[in-house]
This record gives sequence, C-alpha cells and structure tokens, in this order.
Amino acid sequence: MKTSIITGILSLLFFLCIAPSLKAQENARPAFVHIAYTSWNFDMDDETANPGEWHALAKEYNEKVTMKNEFIRSTSVLTHMYTSDNSDVLLITTYNSWDAIEKAQDRNDELEAAAWPDKDARMAFMDKMNRYMVHKHSDEIYATTPGAKMPVEQKDTNRVVYIQKVHRAYPADGSADEYTALSLEYAQKVTQKSPHLLAYYPMQHAWGADNTEVLNVYVLKSMTDLVALNQSWDALEEAAWPDEAKRKDFFKKFDRYFNGHHGDFIYSYIPGVSK
Repeated sequence: MKTSIITGILSLLFFLCIAPSLKAQENARPAFVHIAYTSWNFDMDDETANPGEWHALAKEYNEKVTMKNEFIRSTSVLTHMYTSDNSDVLLITTYNSWDAIEKAQDRNDELEAAAWPDKDARMAFMDKMNRYMVHKHSDEIYATTPGAKMPVEQKDTNRVVYIQKVHRAYPADGSADEYTALSLEYAQKVTQKSPHLLAYYPMQHAWGADNTEVLNVYVLKSMTDLVALNQSWDALEEAAWPDEAKRKDFFKKFDRYFNGHHGDFIYSYIPGVSK
C-alpha cells in the first residue's frame, strides 16, 4: 500500500485498565495489542506535581508489578509529538492470547498486594500516580498481522513512533487470503527493506469502535529518519517492482482493499517505564 508518512504502556499503571505494546512475532499466532487512549491531567492544582514524579512512580510500578506479570508480553507509553491534542497519552500492552488480557489484570492485583502489603499505603501510591492522568479514556484491541519488522535490539532510549491509521474496504471480487498475501508482499518487499526503520508493526481491529481500522506502526530514531522514510517510498517500491506494468498491477489489486481515508499521528516513546 502506497502511503505518505507526513501527509498521509506499562500496563495501565493506573486503575484505568491494562495497556499493550509493540512486540509481535511474524510467524506466530496473532498477539493482541490493547491501546488505552488517555490524557495528561492538566487541571492538577498541586504545585508539587511534576512529570519527573510521575516518571519515578511509573518506573517503580513497572519494576514491582508489570515486569513480574507473566501474562503481559510487553508495554509502551507514548505521548504527544504531532497529534491534535498535546495532552495525548497512549498506554500500550501486548498479550500472547485473548485469555491473557483478563489473567493479566488479576495477576496485577496480586503483584500490587505483594509490592505494597499495607492497603492504605498501596492506595496512597496508586492515588498519587493516577492523579497525573485523567480518568476518562477509550480502549481499542488490535490483532497483529504478518509482515512485522522486528528490532535487532531494544534500547531504553527515546524513540519517534509514527502511527498511520487506515481503513479497509471490502471489494466484491476480493478475499481475505488475497488481502493477507498482498499485505505481506508489500511489507517484505518494501517496508522491511527501509534502512530508516527500527521496527514496524502492522495490526488490525479485533475489538473496538471501528472494524475497518488497520494500524501501521513505525518506530524510528528521530524525526529526520521519519522524513527520510517518507521520501524513500517511491524508490523502495520501484526497487521492489522494477517493471512499471507489474508495479501498477500490484497497486491496482492492493489499493482496492482500502477506502482512501487515513490519519497520521506522531508520538514520543517514554523510556524507562516499559517492559
């Protein structure tokens, strides 16, 4: 699918829910990625509150609970870089199976009780951490799809995460098998070949408001790499299909599986509070 990058976490540490992450295995059954869309609480009137305190509390929770939860595969926290709202926070958690989602919440409860045996102390810690986020949030669960580019190594450092949200179409002459084959072919021949990408994670709707949603998640070192990636698509596609007629034929088949609408969101990955 021809796209334009520019044009075109931590289990929900708080009591809001459990969140998902950016790790998937291409040759395994789908993992399930839960994304909680929430916001920083800008209405806090406590002059002592600061992002540094939240980071320290989130890191402590991550070490005492999330890292020990065997049902949570991985977690990430993303914050606004270029989105419509500067308070945006995405809390992302990946699970190996659908059943693991519920089991992970129960396990969190057990680990929290073990980490803070005194109930009052436990509640005080949670309240102190939770106040940095608003209580309102929305949830989407996606299933990973084949074609991921996995990172060679994970570094606990800042990253740029570009998420493109596209929408499926369902042509009468199409099929699920053809769509999957075309998506994987594009990923293998084009997306995975990009030298600018640290990682790439494709996923599609599993549970939520819009069953046509498909997410393409790109992880990069910097905005410079994001711009370079955007500028490289044509060259990558031409290298993948040197014969122009064959290239046009591929996109004629592939593009009919999308309705042409998409949204672009750029986030900053927060290191130190992920699994």
